Amino acid sequence: MAFVRPGVSDDKGGLLAGLTALEILQEASVEDFGELVFLATPDEEIGSQVSRPLIERTARGMHYGLGLECARENGDLVMARKGVADFRLMVTGRAAHAGIEPERGANAALAAAHLTVELQGLNGLWDDVTVNVGVVRAGTRPNIVCAEAELHIEVRAATGAGMRRATEAIHRAAAHPAVPGTAVVVAQIDLCPPMEDTPSSRRVFEAARRAASDYGLRLGAAATGGVGDANLIAGAGVPTLDGLGPVGGADHTPGEWLDTSSVPHRVAMLACLIVSLGSAGNDS
Repeated sequence: MAFVRPGVSDDKGGLLAGLTALEILQEASVEDFGELVFLATPDEEIGSQVSRPLIERTARGMHYGLGLECARENGDLVMARKGVADFRLMVTGRAAHAGIEPERGANAALAAAHLTVELQGLNGLWDDVTVNVGVVRAGTRPNIVCAEAELHIEVRAATGAGMRRATEAIHRAAAHPAVPGTAVVVAQIDLCPPMEDTPSSRRVFEAARRAASDYGLRLGAAATGGVGDANLIAGAGVPTLDGLGPVGGADHTPGEWLDTSSVPHRVAMLACLIVSLGSAGNDS
């Protein structure tokens, strides 16, 4: 077994696997699909800010989406990914001299502290949702009752319903700040939809399992809290399966690795899956 590193799992391995699968299909003159689009984007790790419109536009009308992130360390494909929403909460209060007349102030920092506790308390209410108050900023000087505070919050959810529940809870908390005289404005900065485990995406997984069995591979289906461009494809309503690259691990670390012995079988499986789904798409 050979291993190479770094930077090969996330996501050079998947990129080359896709290109090689296309070469195999071309050399074999296989065209069991109406259209096959290979989309490579350069900015996934920073949120696909530039490529997102292209991804969503390309996904519209497609029968299936195949994500080429590498497989999990145990060989599993990725059946579901959590979605992510980022929020910024701006808290305004009223400044006052902290020593002479603090009663004339409304402490935005105190309101932000209460909000932090309340929002962190949302964790555990729903199995598929996590909430993290990652940034809190407040105040200018210790002798001034704080007039402004800011919170940055991340929500991750496995389903669109879970994302909506958390979003509604954030707005409810913001509508009733704990400190009289303060007010909170909520802004949603970004939203990446979840890649949900659906019956249609399960059918894509079953097709992958059949293709893998020809090469002696037994595939499992994993769910992860990490997001990728497959989220955007799934968010466009396309049945999506991810993790179809070779086996790798330790992503984003100096020890990132790729199991090169997994490459031939995984590429062959990918090519067979494309043929299988292409035939099914033409029949639909």
